[in-house]
Amino acid sequence: MPAGGTSDQSARDSDAIDGPFGPTWRTAALVVSGVLAVVVLRNMFVAAHQVLGWAVAASLVALLLTPVVRLVDRLLPRPLAIAATFVLVIVSAGGLTWLYSAGVLDQIELIQERAPQIAATIEDRDDAVGEFAQEVELEVQITELSDRVAERSGTASDTLRSVALSAPPYFVSMILTIFLLLFGPRMIGGALDQFERERRDDLRSKLDEAARRTQIYVWASIGQAVVAGLVIWLGARILGVPGGALFALFGAIASLVPYLGITLGWMPILLLALGTAPVSQVAAAAAVAVGMQLGEALWWRRVIDARSLYVGPFVPVVVAILGFTVYGIGGALYGVVIAVFVLATLDQFVDTDAAIVSPVDDSEFSNDTS
Repeated sequence: MPAGGTSDQSARDSDAIDGPFGPTWRTAALVVSGVLAVVVLRNMFVAAHQVLGWAVAASLVALLLTPVVRLVDRLLPRPLAIAATFVLVIVSAGGLTWLYSAGVLDQIELIQERAPQIAATIEDRDDAVGEFAQEVELEVQITELSDRVAERSGTASDTLRSVALSAPPYFVSMILTIFLLLFGPRMIGGALDQFERERRDDLRSKLDEAARRTQIYVWASIGQAVVAGLVIWLGARILGVPGGALFALFGAIASLVPYLGITLGWMPILLLALGTAPVSQVAAAAAVAVGMQLGEALWWRRVIDARSLYVGPFVPVVVAILGFTVYGIGGALYGVVIAVFVLATLDQFVDTDAAIVSPVDDSEFSNDTS
């Protein structure tokens, strides 16, 4: 057989192997390289996730503290304004830590002791509430829940030890946050300088607007959480429910969920109040809870949305669950802030002609009234 024929046959065999449905050396190399790259990146992320978490937390804190620094900057030079802001943050964090270790943990023990007794009192009622409590075995459910909360909360010494061990990461994050407050705008400006002037100005305006809307949304939500927590604490005191500070903390965190959170935060107090207070007082507290939720949905939420953006209850709940599963309560809170910033950024870069309608909006009613 001629040499040319052998060469042609080899080429045809190679084409048959390297055809559209056959493996090639290049494809195999790309697959192996891709798998190795994924493994390496995964190992790098696992090894550096703590440092990356510090960087993300510092960036978010710097973003949220920027309007506070600007406000203080009107009275003091910028370095002193940053220092005063961080003194306020450190004092607030220390006070919250002391309040948690000195008050909330003791109330967890009080709830663990008294909550089952209150549940038994509810089961002994001779009305529909008592029958329903007996059917769901309320005393057993409350006992298991209180024991589970007590196991996860730890002791005051555990809290102080955790804070002491976390002091170095907090210090590093604080230094990084100060650095970002001082030089972050210049760094972002340097990155934007890589674009043409028209594109650069457009990107800067959109990012500034996204940051501004995120700041408004987060600070407004924090204010709402503080008010909700104080009112729930006052309601617990009036209804004689033990553990008012703990339920106030739960209610404050739950109120961060739009349209649903305030009602959810009131539920534990209203349930236990059935065994500690008259029905008339429980009904009055329930009316206050409903009124707060309606006020948040019909007025306060619209004020926030008009000045920032519409988020809704789905994104905070899903992101908080995922963040809590991966990084605990810090991951849940930071994850929600990141999600809000992402939504605010997308809202700037994605053009849409349709306005987002909140759950309490009724387009037909609005059309009729207009």
